[in-house]
Amino acid sequence: MLKSVTLCLMMLSSLLLCSQNLQMTFTASGAANKVDSIKATNLRTNEHVSMPGLDTLILALNTGIETYRDPTGQGIVFPNPFQGRTTLVANIPEAETVTVELYTIAGKMIARMQAYVQPGSNAFTLSVSHAGVYMISLKTGKATTGFKVICTETSGEVNQISHIGKAQGFLFPELKATTIYSLGYMPGDVILYRCRGGIHATIIADSPTASTMYTVEFASCADPDGKNYPIVKIGTQTWMAENLAWLPSVSKSANGSDSLSYYYVYNFEDSIVSAAKNTAHYRMYGVLYNWNAAMNQQGRQSTAPGANRAVCPQGWHLPDDGEWKTLEMSLGMSQQDADTIYLRNSGEAGRKLMSTWNWIGYNPGSNASGFTALPAGYRNTHGGFRSLNDNALFWTATPYDTVSWYRSLDDADSGVYRLRTLRSQGLSVRCVKDAR
Repeated sequence: MLKSVTLCLMMLSSLLLCSQNLQMTFTASGAANKVDSIKATNLRTNEHVSMPGLDTLILALNTGIETYRDPTGQGIVFPNPFQGRTTLVANIPEAETVTVELYTIAGKMIARMQAYVQPGSNAFTLSVSHAGVYMISLKTGKATTGFKVICTETSGEVNQISHIGKAQGFLFPELKATTIYSLGYMPGDVILYRCRGGIHATIIADSPTASTMYTVEFASCADPDGKNYPIVKIGTQTWMAENLAWLPSVSKSANGSDSLSYYYVYNFEDSIVSAAKNTAHYRMYGVLYNWNAAMNQQGRQSTAPGANRAVCPQGWHLPDDGEWKTLEMSLGMSQQDADTIYLRNSGEAGRKLMSTWNWIGYNPGSNASGFTALPAGYRNTHGGFRSLNDNALFWTATPYDTVSWYRSLDDADSGVYRLRTLRSQGLSVRCVKDAR
């Protein structure tokens, strides 16, 4: 039988019912030759669906989800996919009136029929006027059975269902189960796709308005311990989509320096690296580096002219103050704001950088960029840890006299702070990919 796992979407409005669903497909480039899997999340609703990379995702206009299944295993649609016309054969246990309905995947009913049928295998023909994905609902007195069908092309057909009588001697063949992957969507929603290809992961954040084939660019972003980080392209730059977590050593928060390298894990007050890596804070937020550790004097070479590889993986570097400005302006910040200090609110760039979760303030992030900034807090220059779930702070590679530039995101603001601080502070690190 054809296993139906499609989502039959409820009606939102007459406008939505007339709108076209979007079909999203994916192909790989770069470090991986195929997309193995995709997790798609609607950032407005936090609904998500996971699917194989070769399949198609349908973004369907909806406000609700209803799943139909064949409870008896005694129903098939063939051929499927089909060209304009197909046949539903269903086993009806007893004589009764049955209802067969045909829906678009947006939830609009386009054909309906009722018939009094005899027990046994009954056949129904269905035709559709346009290619697309449809849902068939077969209702008896005891159950509702659902079938997903795909019409690849048509030739002068109309939307119609007919009962053609008993299917004498019909044997239900073994059919390969098929799945349709669907995610609720409204115009303006941002969909975040987390794509995996082997050990590589790339995030794409988009607010699509048409069916799209995404080319997913995978790239190596591995630290010396072999941890490979997800990446995201924002504007002309490619950034790590997760905080750096390379931890060659770990210190108590009371120990610090402006000129020596120190590494910290939030709320960890010991010196055992393996124990630090086993904490929830490390797994979620990565490592806090003082500026000297972030700059990593032994790792200054970079394939990008003038860039400082610093503590970053091969092929990546610690972004300078100008590269952060480029990121901010690609998210809508004005040039005037980008060049000023303290809080810059234009374009709500901070909100677009912030993840949709773990922030506890009244201004949750939208993560419209896919950057997924988490509120990792920081190590205070005088010792102790501060601002977990309230702030995300990131080093730049740009010094200013005896201090250095950094960026800060705050759960109370939608912008980005551009500030300078003592180099003994422990802040998070995001790396940017070297230009080709």
